[in-house]
Amino acid sequence: MKAVTYSIFTVLLALIACTPKTPSGELINQKASLPATFSVSDLHQKVLTAVINKKEHTMSLLYGDAAAELALKSAIPAQATNFSFTLVTWQQQDDAHWFGARIPGDLISVEKLAKKGADASLVYQKLSGKKLTTVTDTTGTAGRIQFMLSQKVSILP
Repeated sequence: MKAVTYSIFTVLLALIACTPKTPSGELINQKASLPATFSVSDLHQKVLTAVINKKEHTMSLLYGDAAAELALKSAIPAQATNFSFTLVTWQQQDDAHWFGARIPGDLISVEKLAKKGADASLVYQKLSGKKLTTVTDTTGTAGRIQFMLSQKVSILP
């Protein structure tokens, strides 16, 4: 009986080891890609922090320029000037290549927050969906601004 079990195990191991490699094109998460019309690199911002909302099953990256980074490090970020934030949020999905891992799935929204000039007010804009259509409903805007300004900058080596 042991010989049969070892033989079956060996055959299964050989079959698993001989499966073809995943093509490199399938390793890129196209579902989470931002549309070609929107490029974070054109904004000249860097990742300031990452946020995972387990209740909503979403994950977000907060980008910001140098002034935004300084604003988050200050005691009262809203008093800083000439900063620009971008918050990109995705729905989480299971990673097909890593058991138990969660990766970005469908793009939910891109939110922009900026303040230019010493006496300027905050300018908030929300773009929704894969096509990044402008959201005109301002419900919850104050909360979203507070959320973005309350984040702590991640410490990277």
